[in-house]
Amino acid sequence: MTAPIIRSTSRGQLVALTFAQDAVAASQTNVQLVVPGETTTPLVVGYEMPFPGEVVALSYTLDTAGAAGVFTIGATLNGTEDADTTVTVGTNAASYTVIPRGKMTFIAGDSLGAEITTDGSWDGTASDLSVVLWVMLYVEGI
Repeated sequence: MTAPIIRSTSRGQLVALTFAQDAVAASQTNVQLVVPGETTTPLVVGYEMPFPGEVVALSYTLDTAGAAGVFTIGATLNGTEDADTTVTVGTNAASYTVIPRGKMTFIAGDSLGAEITTDGSWDGTASDLSVVLWVMLYVEGI
């Protein structure tokens, strides 16, 4: 006899939030990335969270790596970058960072986004960027 199939949900669900920028320009400071479907100018500062949770990782991919310059990516909470999530890109075309548990928590109703900063010597200006925030949502009580 096989076990019955039941509907259940765990207490936390890992969710991927995607952001992007076409042709990453030099000399950008705290520029919010767009969510899928937006134009090149962000219309919103991110995704509004329906449950409390925390950001647990950030990953990124450039279609072409830059060879010089400073380029950082960070997660934002209600439009403000959280320093615990900031990643320096350097000359990597793709990488990730795991964010220690409890470093970037949020409550239901908060907005999560991503932003970048590039200095004037960033030379990967033809590169397109995608960023994924890996978020643990705590769905207890539903």
